[in-house]
Amino acid sequence: MTVHRIEGLLDEEAAAAAAAALGSLQPDSGPFLVDLSPCTGYESVALALLVQGIAGAEGRGVPVEIAGASADLADRIAAMRSFTSSYTGRRPRRGLRQGIVDIGGKVETMLGTMRGLASFAAATFRATLKIRTNPRMLRWKQTLYYMEQSGVEAVPIIATLCWLLGVVLGFQAGYQLKSFAAETFMPDLVAYSMIWEIGPLLAAVMVAGRSGSAFAAELGTMKVRQETDALTVMGMDVWSYLVTPKMLALMVVMPFLVLLADFFGLLGGLLIGGWYLDMPAHVYISRLNLVVIPMDVWWGMLKSLVYAVIISNVGCYMGMRVRGGAAEVGRATTSAVVTSIFLVIVADAIISLIFVFIRPTVTV
Repeated sequence: MTVHRIEGLLDEEAAAAAAAALGSLQPDSGPFLVDLSPCTGYESVALALLVQGIAGAEGRGVPVEIAGASADLADRIAAMRSFTSSYTGRRPRRGLRQGIVDIGGKVETMLGTMRGLASFAAATFRATLKIRTNPRMLRWKQTLYYMEQSGVEAVPIIATLCWLLGVVLGFQAGYQLKSFAAETFMPDLVAYSMIWEIGPLLAAVMVAGRSGSAFAAELGTMKVRQETDALTVMGMDVWSYLVTPKMLALMVVMPFLVLLADFFGLLGGLLIGGWYLDMPAHVYISRLNLVVIPMDVWWGMLKSLVYAVIISNVGCYMGMRVRGGAAEVGRATTSAVVTSIFLVIVADAIISLIFVFIRPTVTV
């Protein structure tokens, strides 16, 4: 056994010498004894350095023993070691192979999530078809409740953000077009940006952040409390009871939220047109009448139905697969928001490509 004796005050110099001796130990070095019987006092920083050295040696498999410490010193060492019990020293470098394996594992997890989500959505649609044949299965009160929570209470934030975005778009477009004496086309840019993309997409992102996370938290908490298991034991269809009211509520309110987002975005452009470009309101509105066709508005409301299905199913799926305690509910909430926004943007890219090809050309 190797013995390292610390005499007098345990200061930084003595602790550094002990830590150096501990750091040179290898797994086959044999037991190591730190003799503190001659120690007459200690500095906290030096003691922490010594405890860290001991933890590092033990992490490498070297048995280390402490002897001769006073009661006060032994208590301090025990308290510090309780915080460093998980210390395992510097992590080994991860090679390229391990990095590729980690990426493959994450891709496999993502594909598993997508497969589970597809199965969950199929079960939701089957439950919706059952409601179509038997409307009494629909929980009207819950559906109306979720319509209020997801739709009515989201109106102020969506209206404010879209109005501000309309102001920003109008100002930036007007600033650029004014240098070419083409500020008359500012309403065109604001209308196309807001109605085609920003209005529907921003409404979907806000609903995913508010309602999708709320769905995941609600169902995740029910899973933790085993309330969903109790419903299943009672013979109730969990999808019809818990999931379809949320999806139907979002499918009803989302088109109106998109319409609201379009309106307030155009209103922001109108404000900038009058204030910055001295454009009369009737000129702004007449320009909108020339470039915007009804299909632009209907298409945005139509694709909001796809967003509603994605957000509701992702939120409910993330909540229903919670296992464990409250920490898992928080992770499910985060996953619901991130996955919903990702899938909404993917769907928006596909729908926008289709829209470009089928929209009739408007000649002004």
